[in-house]
Amino acid sequence: MTESDDMMRRVRDRADRAVARAGLHAGMDFDDIVRAVESAVDIRLCVVTEVDTRGWGTLTGFLTVFADRREGSIHVRASDPALYRQFAASHELGHLLDDAHCSGVLHERSSVSPYDDPTLTTPEFEAELVAEHVAHRIARVLYGTPRVAESSW
Repeated sequence: MTESDDMMRRVRDRADRAVARAGLHAGMDFDDIVRAVESAVDIRLCVVTEVDTRGWGTLTGFLTVFADRREGSIHVRASDPALYRQFAASHELGHLLDDAHCSGVLHERSSVSPYDDPTLTTPEFEAELVAEHVAHRIARVLYGTPRVAESSW
């Protein structure tokens, strides 16, 4: 097994644990998924659609967590198509559910693929892949296959 194979096994295992942690299953809508994540991580969440995103660059979403208040917010760009905003928010939900990564710090979803971002450390790269895998799993819950959601991007 190569180092890359080993990393992808860890990513898949972490994504499996994340989805199981929230109890995600077919028939849930996006609000159900957000509520399931809230319950799994014991915080109240709000998804905020931001109109003024000047200065965001390639950033398509970010998560803030206020651990002392047990609250968090996911911010996405209003200018993105609705399904892409939902996917960006799902990526951030993946960070929350990833037991090996969630630390209450700012996490960002950029339109730049983790494969194309040389600034990421190996653990950060792996964490971005986990969040991306969780987002695709959420898309499957919502739409049966991620390709349905991706077709609107």
